[in-house]
Amino acid sequence: MSSGYRVPAVVSAAKILRELRRNGEEGATQSELVRATGLSKSSMHNLLATLEDEGFVGRDSRTKEYRLGPALITLGAAASGQARLIEIAAERLAPLATELGLSFAIAQTVGPYEAVIVERFYPPQGVHVGIRLGSTYGLYEGALGKCMLAALPAGEVERIIDKRSIPAHTDRTLTRPGDLLAEVEQVRERGWGVSIQELNENNAVAAGVRGRGEGLALMLVALGFAEQLGGDRIEETGRRLAGISHQIRSSAGLE
Repeated sequence: MSSGYRVPAVVSAAKILRELRRNGEEGATQSELVRATGLSKSSMHNLLATLEDEGFVGRDSRTKEYRLGPALITLGAAASGQARLIEIAAERLAPLATELGLSFAIAQTVGPYEAVIVERFYPPQGVHVGIRLGSTYGLYEGALGKCMLAALPAGEVERIIDKRSIPAHTDRTLTRPGDLLAEVEQVRERGWGVSIQELNENNAVAAGVRGRGEGLALMLVALGFAEQLGGDRIEETGRRLAGISHQIRSSAGLE
């Protein structure tokens, strides 16, 4: 989901970190890093000083060699934990596509107001709803949006909805603040949200997976045509997703 613009300083810092990773325990001096990356001496000096201040690299005062720093350990652990959470979710969610004949997806939150689709699972047979990997969803976009709103403090949700006009994606979108607030409260109570042709012509059911803090780490979503996912099947699917959410947290040691 790149905008096409790459920040030069960030690209240069990434080159340095990758070169230090390649060197491993041997490390590299500033001169060696200049030769390996093609960066100027002045840029290298400034970048290394900043990376060292932030704990992303460490410098041996005796040999003048740089190595990867301790701050990367916590970042790597966090990234590994997120990947493991997605892996656990995929193991639980994939079989449902075959069992229920619906499309399923995993959305990873990008801050409290946006989520991106990182995994998807389609039924092996029959016509199904498609969903694009990498597609993003905001607070006012269907079942995923309602789950994100439900994870926020009630006062913050009211302020957000009062300040912004709600876009009408279809003629069934809940555009009145009171109606949307009532739906968000239902998501809090039952653990899953629903969109009945509110974002497009399809229906969706979603449940959030909380991380170690108060916010959502992932969301699980089922998608189907109106004739596939309607009536009692909506509640059945919602309950299944909410149950799987608890299983994921338990397996990941979050409960």
